[in-house]
Amino acid sequence: MKQIQNLIENLELCIPGCDSAPMYTPLPTTLEPGTVLDWLYKNLGEQDLMVYEEWTEYSGYTPELKPLKNITLPIDITDFIFNCVENIDWSESNIEPWELPYFIPWLEHINYYLKPHGVRLVNILPFENAYIICLRDDDTLIQKLHLSLEDLGMGINKREPLDQQQVLLELHSIISG
Repeated sequence: MKQIQNLIENLELCIPGCDSAPMYTPLPTTLEPGTVLDWLYKNLGEQDLMVYEEWTEYSGYTPELKPLKNITLPIDITDFIFNCVENIDWSESNIEPWELPYFIPWLEHINYYLKPHGVRLVNILPFENAYIICLRDDDTLIQKLHLSLEDLGMGINKREPLDQQQVLLELHSIISG
């Protein structure tokens, strides 16, 4: 269980307000990614440090996570991105309309506005839907957490910050291929 110990230590370093003490009892019963993810979700969710979102239902709102409670974003991310995608000519698109929710850079754009606050939203890989956590925006710490998750068959989608122009370019690239 050295891998779990390493993961707990990195979570405590990376997640603002994380109390690692409750994570030690009980530990996950196996090191299978699904079991570890369930354990993470239970422990971090109880501290308001992880949320689950289905990409097809997520629409760019700021997740209700403890490190974000006192942060207000200067724009409505949802309105901005919906305005960007409302006039898509699907006959010229390389993706199907149902695929779009999986590619919209919601978290990347939110992260642009979170950067001055020193935090970043990421999601745990390789799962179809999003297990979102808020980390300190420190590449070294994020990489250490990613490596500790990688030892358990998982990882972090780092969700690099994108400003409005970068979001437009990303959406155009996704849609036109």
